[in-house]
Amino acid sequence: MAKLTDKQRKKIIAESVEGSSTRALAAKYHVSQTTIRRVLQSDSELAQKVSQKKEENTQSVLAHMESKKNDVCALIDKMLVAMNDDAKIKATPLSQIATAMGIVIDKYTAHESATPQNEKATNFFEALHNAGKEVDLSAIPEIQSAAASDADMVDAAGPKE
Repeated sequence: MAKLTDKQRKKIIAESVEGSSTRALAAKYHVSQTTIRRVLQSDSELAQKVSQKKEENTQSVLAHMESKKNDVCALIDKMLVAMNDDAKIKATPLSQIATAMGIVIDKYTAHESATPQNEKATNFFEALHNAGKEVDLSAIPEIQSAAASDADMVDAAGPKE
């Protein structure tokens, strides 16, 4: 393997700070990953640089997500309208419906506090009930069989009043 020049070492450190992996750097400079790790360990300020860069990247991503919040909410609204269309529901495989519902429920409840395990009502079902939506899951055999074997499962009628 060729010996790295000082210029290459500086580039490796800079690229590492920017997020390049040791594997990618090793391939680019035609050296082993061990050599890349040794170069990176030789720079005492690298850990601080990497940490600072990761924090900057995190803040940048969070700022971008915040700037797109209205677009995301509009997309969720469109998806919920589509998911409420009986013709589309009948034409869609159960696995796709379950995946879509799982994503919506996961994102909707991500910031809610957990309810006790013995409490059947969840904030999601309460929100559906308050919105005047009827939740009839009795026609889905997979839910019927799961409910029969799990007494703690929320029943198809939603939360008890």
